[in-house]
Amino acid sequence: MKNLTTMTNIKCYLLLFIFSILSACGGGGDEGSTTETSTPPPVTPPVTPPPTSTPEPTSLDDLIIDPNNVMQSVFQLAIDINIDSNKRAYFSLCDEFNGSNNTYSVNFDSCQFRGPLDEGKLTTKIKIANHQDKLIAVLWFYDASEPQFQVWQYDTGLEQQMLRIN
Repeated sequence: MKNLTTMTNIKCYLLLFIFSILSACGGGGDEGSTTETSTPPPVTPPVTPPPTSTPEPTSLDDLIIDPNNVMQSVFQLAIDINIDSNKRAYFSLCDEFNGSNNTYSVNFDSCQFRGPLDEGKLTTKIKIANHQDKLIAVLWFYDASEPQFQVWQYDTGLEQQMLRIN
């Protein structure tokens, strides 16, 4: 029995010796490689890209549109003029003007609408481009009296835009 124990101990020692030799050898390399140890490359921290701004849209698919935007390029302006029916007048609605307090210089080539009053009245609706947020209304009287000016400005709080002259 002593032989069996001795034989088992020898086998264990032999196995330990083989494993220690295999683990000391390191990984396999080229047959012609030398036993020099190479230094591992230095560890560099990961590079974080700089923050970027929102990219410019390059197609319609890239656009982000507010759900409340109705995407209309025009709005309707209701015009309601009701003056003394004995006064004949002509109406102009223009977008290029400057001045104030009834002293205006108007570019009449920029008029969005022109038309005569019928017995002192004019009621119509016209389409105006969204970028037109300020217009000037001019009433010209046939009796050579001074024209009447009224500046109209877009009101975001109103559902329907209206220009009224009484």
